[in-house]
Amino acid sequence: IITVCKIEDIRFHALKAELPSEVVKNFIDKINNENYTKLLQSDEVMFFRPSGQFLSEMPAEDGEIASDDTAETPNNTYPVAAILDGVPFTMHSVLDNRLNPDDPDDFAPDYQVGERRHGTAMASLICRGELDANEPPLTRPVYVRPIMKPDNKDFINRNRIEKIPDNIFFEDIIHRSVKRIFEGEGSEPPSAPTIKIINLSIGDPNRIFFHRLSSCAKLLDWLSAKYQVLFCVSAGNIISEINLGKSDKELKKLGDKSLTKLTMEKINADIRNRRLFAPADSINSLTVGALHTDQSNSSNLGNRIDILPNESLPSPISAHGNGFRNSVKPEIYLPGGRQLYNYADNNKYEVDSSKNPPGQKVAAPPSSSGEKGRTFYTRGTSNAAALATRMGAQIFEVLDELIKKQDKPIPDENIAVIIKTLLVHSASGNKSLKVLEDCLKGKATSKQFKKIVSKYIGYGVPDINRVLECTKQRATVIGGGIIAKDEKHEFAFPLPLGLKVNKDLIRIIITLAWFSPINPDTKKFRKANLSFDLKSITEKLKIKRKEADWRQVKNGTVQHEIIEGKPTLDFSDFADNEAESHIFINVVCREDAGGLDMTKVHYGLAVTFEVSEKIDISIYDQIKDGIKVPVHIVND
Repeated sequence: IITVCKIEDIRFHALKAELPSEVVKNFIDKINNENYTKLLQSDEVMFFRPSGQFLSEMPAEDGEIASDDTAETPNNTYPVAAILDGVPFTMHSVLDNRLNPDDPDDFAPDYQVGERRHGTAMASLICRGELDANEPPLTRPVYVRPIMKPDNKDFINRNRIEKIPDNIFFEDIIHRSVKRIFEGEGSEPPSAPTIKIINLSIGDPNRIFFHRLSSCAKLLDWLSAKYQVLFCVSAGNIISEINLGKSDKELKKLGDKSLTKLTMEKINADIRNRRLFAPADSINSLTVGALHTDQSNSSNLGNRIDILPNESLPSPISAHGNGFRNSVKPEIYLPGGRQLYNYADNNKYEVDSSKNPPGQKVAAPPSSSGEKGRTFYTRGTSNAAALATRMGAQIFEVLDELIKKQDKPIPDENIAVIIKTLLVHSASGNKSLKVLEDCLKGKATSKQFKKIVSKYIGYGVPDINRVLECTKQRATVIGGGIIAKDEKHEFAFPLPLGLKVNKDLIRIIITLAWFSPINPDTKKFRKANLSFDLKSITEKLKIKRKEADWRQVKNGTVQHEIIEGKPTLDFSDFADNEAESHIFINVVCREDAGGLDMTKVHYGLAVTFEVSEKIDISIYDQIKDGIKVPVHIVND
């Protein structure tokens, strides 16, 4: 017996045991022998599986030296974003004084400095974004807790793979790490109780989601509801070969459109083997897929091949959904770098792991003593999740400014779920939809095409600027609260009465997100089913729902709806009628799995109203002035 882990709140009780290979062989060879099947068929044992291999792979080659960093160091003292990953190279020129490392398990001595690849790259993307984009750094430090270290059994690679140690359960180290952040450990106080977002850019390629939630996903769901913290989780990277049925010479003769269609058809044919890696199946976490794009400038591909020459589509290595109970997963896609391939043989193509562009430029550990500015290019869903965490930290700063200006500030326990709401709120799959239709839509798939699309693009690609700022023609209202079973919260959203819209297109975006308490004793698992209904709004304004399937959006913990059209009525006619001059959004809380009676649920709500920039009316001011009606709470 190597180790035992028991977490009662998610009904997790497991042990790691090491068996001689001949014993395992006897289990397989004598499976019908009663002496062996007694253990395998025991009611007290849920399942047997090989030890998990939570890991991340990064290019091991040397990169290039970046110029000295001149950006100001963080001017805010407490962190809001955390990284659970490998040990980073904290002395890198783009990370110096930007990280708050906390290594209670003393993992750092197990690393050679040059092996600190994944943690350094993730910290770089969160603190600085893609280095090629020259974005300003975050204004706060980032808390870092190492949970991986190099594999001592890796005798093949010059730089060992980073992974969760074999003698530790993933569930145990995550549980201890998060509890330490918010409650402390032993006699020590909480290490970073101000954290609102936790980045988790690792996964288990041996535990692919097939209907049953993984134990690590259940753990994240319980932790997010208990501590009101948002986990940004990477979907997982599919690095297996792709058989395109054509040689490299034949491939080069295809135009970009034909090659894109061919690759998407091959990926779609193998979609059941390209599912999410645990813990990306978590229902409360925000799962992030990788978009096939980056900020690098590269025209020298050499013998490498871009098998998906379209930057509006997910990366060919990105794992896809859907999630638990057919929910939308991943919820969002963000740039993960353009992944190129090399021709192998027999019309198969393998992932190119080069350090060279295209890709996302990040900080890298040194290859020789004294280096503090080495960089390389990397790709994958880990990168996309890190960028989502960065966006979440940027949204926090906007919320922090709003809180300072409000008479009734947003409760601290609602901040993380509002960040989750706003990360999804600006997402749209509009640019990807037409390409996916050209590649995958046909007679056999037309009726279910919205659900098919959700596997590949989720709710779409967020445009962070649409959340961080408003315009004269676009206003976003942020709300939220704490709701109980069978309650209904009614939000009144004012219509811009100066707008004569019978000829102009309007768009309304509504996003509801929450952290559901869990019931690990039932298959339904999700205790709280929150939702709002669009029927009264679409019927009143005579506009239609776009993009997502109306049933599927209610299966997870985010409901994101886009409605648009050209109303056939004049809003100015409603000026003297308060009921008609508003649209009403009713957030309802239903019990899904049992046990919600004594539990309250935190949620966030965001509503955006926008019109064409050609319309010379300040929609923003009219909506701002019209927000006077309080939220009504009634028993539903």
